[in-house]
Amino acid sequence: MAIKTIYIARHGYRSNWLPHGPYPPPPTGIDSDVPLAEHGLQQARELAHYLLSIENQPELLFTSPFYRCVQTSEPIMNLLEIPMYVDNGIGEWYMPTRPIIPTPANYETLNHFFPGKIQEGWEASIIPSDKGETEDDIFIRCKKFWPIFIDAVEKKFPNVETILLVTHAATKIALGLNLLKLDSCRDPIDSEGNLIRSGSCSLDKYEVKDVSKDENGEPIEDIPFQKRKWTLTMNGNTEFLRNGEEMNWNFQKNVEAGSDADIKARLNKDKESTGTANVVAATKDDDQMETVYVSLDLPNKNYRKKSEIPKDAIFQYSGLEQKHPLIKIGSNVYEGTWKNLMALNWPFRMPLVFIRKLLRTMLTVQLH
Repeated sequence: MAIKTIYIARHGYRSNWLPHGPYPPPPTGIDSDVPLAEHGLQQARELAHYLLSIENQPELLFTSPFYRCVQTSEPIMNLLEIPMYVDNGIGEWYMPTRPIIPTPANYETLNHFFPGKIQEGWEASIIPSDKGETEDDIFIRCKKFWPIFIDAVEKKFPNVETILLVTHAATKIALGLNLLKLDSCRDPIDSEGNLIRSGSCSLDKYEVKDVSKDENGEPIEDIPFQKRKWTLTMNGNTEFLRNGEEMNWNFQKNVEAGSDADIKARLNKDKESTGTANVVAATKDDDQMETVYVSLDLPNKNYRKKSEIPKDAIFQYSGLEQKHPLIKIGSNVYEGTWKNLMALNWPFRMPLVFIRKLLRTMLTVQLH
């Protein structure tokens, strides 16, 4: 068997991102190895419950050795009951101009803070430079990482097909762009100029094209990793987070993700937009628009195949306030039934108010 699905998540909301201190010191004593804020811990729990709710769940978890990533990984490991390993190859990106290039904690130190949680016996796929990295360097690091890492995983865990990596914004982007066989950290992922999104606790999903065989009929297990073709099927998903996307970052920002420079730039941008925002707030109507994400559960008579919606399909709906709304996707018309997922074991509770206050609801539809 071979790895056919790769999830890549960014860690949760960091404590040093909070607008006001005091800020806790790094538990490991390592420079910039900050813990998550309580909000970030909540995000990690929400991510864990989301992964538990989906069909294709990770069977193994690999995390960056930095404290915030292990914190993000812990509830996932606990809830999904899967082993967690640390790999330095998916560690943080630090620019060479940085005064201090942090070296992450070793297994013994992390095991002190997370006793019995991290599995032993995993050798780092690659070690990031202790002198810092340019954008090209981290891109090359991730390019070298993948074949070494996947080969080791498939040899050690021959029956595993789905894995999760918990890492940092820059590394998440560089890893993904390499899977897509793009050329640099700033490349868009499509002709429309879209980028890989990397909000805190956001989730990407990559799947191998035609997982049974290649164009010549060769089994995927026999295809070298470098020749496998991957598709991004989930980009920076945060629909499961109570506050949606926060702290999205990309290389175009020209600062390290989550650094003091990043926070300062965000604050300055907010300050510059305050005047305009006040004017808009003073002139807009009492009725406010609210974005709500609704998952569609499409019917599938063949459990071996996926129900997929063409990207160019026209989506229409009618009667969302009704018990059985009508949904039209392309030429197919569906009758929907609302299903409240809040009844599941989510890490939070809130009353179900149709549409406006809905955090996560699934609309089950039947083809007519």
